[in-house]
Order: sequence, then structure tokens, then C-alpha cells
Amino acid sequence: QQRRSGSGCIISGRRILTNAHVVGDHTFIQVRRAGKAKKYTAEVEIVAHECDLAILRVNDNSFFSDVEPVEIGALAEVRDRVAVYGFPEGGDKLSITEGVVSRVEHHRYTHSNAYLLTCQIDAAINPGTSGGPVIKDDEIVGVAFQAGAGENIGYMVPIPVINHFLKDIKDGKYDGIPGLGISWQKMENPDIRLKFNMTAEQSGVLVNKIYLGSSARGILKSGDVILSIDGKNVENDGTIEF
Repeated sequence: QQRRSGSGCIISGRRILTNAHVVGDHTFIQVRRAGKAKKYTAEVEIVAHECDLAILRVNDNSFFSDVEPVEIGALAEVRDRVAVYGFPEGGDKLSITEGVVSRVEHHRYTHSNAYLLTCQIDAAINPGTSGGPVIKDDEIVGVAFQAGAGENIGYMVPIPVINHFLKDIKDGKYDGIPGLGISWQKMENPDIRLKFNMTAEQSGVLVNKIYLGSSARGILKSGDVILSIDGKNVENDGTIEF
């Protein structure tokens, strides 16, 4: 039997927000507050492996005495200073590491292999810190969830993904993050753009396949070029500037 430790934070509704990979394969979960010795039994309410988030419940009301839930903040921006709170393995005290947001972009989530929005920070995220809140101006701006390949590189689940998750589970279940249901390729090669009669000012991606059951069926077809989505230009590498 394996033991695993992680971190989390109390949010509105007497819920604990943490990572899916921390609690996803649980058989028994105990939680304790920072600076307190007493442990409480917790139950997993929702697990969303796709975005690596989960919600825990503690039925003992004394766990929440004299504590205020952390407020949900906004999407962190590049060069924002943030602090990662958690309990890295090897100690019992709360650890706080400070860093700066260096990138806000889509990145592969190791737990699910999903390609979702992330924030990269130059603060170490060590085993045990996963699930801990990333704080700016006393508000949560992300959930620490994986380390980068280099030293002092970490990633957090950003607020847009967290907000989608919290809104999604209001009905008691997680439906997931919608997708177009298509296969596409970049159009960075000028010969490909020339083949599809694109002007020098145009950019976009080429549709290769429409998957069965996709909402794009009957609207898009193989060989179409997507130039923009909701008024936002699609770049030749598939990115959209917000």
C-alpha cells in the first residue's frame, strides 16, 4: 500500500481544491490544516483528470472553524509576482516559495496528456507541493501541479481552467472541456499557404479530418482553412492571441 501527500486550499462552500493526481486513486484520505496536528477524514467529491483538479469534502465542521476561504483571483500575467503555498515532502511545516510568472500559454498536462492553458513560474514545485494554491494579492491565481524539466521551473493550473472546472461541477458532475473534434495541421510552410490561395496577410490552420460525433460535422470539412474563431485571428502555428 502506497502513501501519497499533497497540498490544497479551502475555497467557498467548505470545499478543498487540490490536484486530481494527488487523490485520484485514493482508498483513504486524511487532511489537516497548516499549523494544526489534528487530522480529519476527507471524501473526494469530484475528480477531473483532464485538467488535473479535484474537490474534497470534510464533514466535520470543526475543520473549518476560524478560517476564511481563499478568494478566486484573475488570470496571472507575465512578470506577476506570486507565492506557492504547500507541504513539500521532507517536512511538516508550510512552505512558501516566491516566483515570477514567465509564460502564459498552452502546455501538455502530464497527468492527462491534455493540451490546456498553463502559467509557467520560476518557483520550484516539489513532490508534496502539488495541489497547493498559487497566491497573488491574497487571492488564488492558480493551483501548482507539475514541475518543469529545468531547475526552478513549475507550472500552475490557471484561473480560466479553474473557473471552468468550478462552473462545470455545479450540477454535481464533471463534463469536461469541449473541443472541436477535428484534426488539423499548422500552415507555417509558405508552400502550403500558396496551395490554398491564402494572401500574405492571412493566417490559419488546415483541417485534416472531422471526427465522428464532432459538433463540427456538417460545418467544417477536410481541406478547410480556419482563419479566425470568434473574431480572433488564428495564427499559422495554431495559436490565438487574447
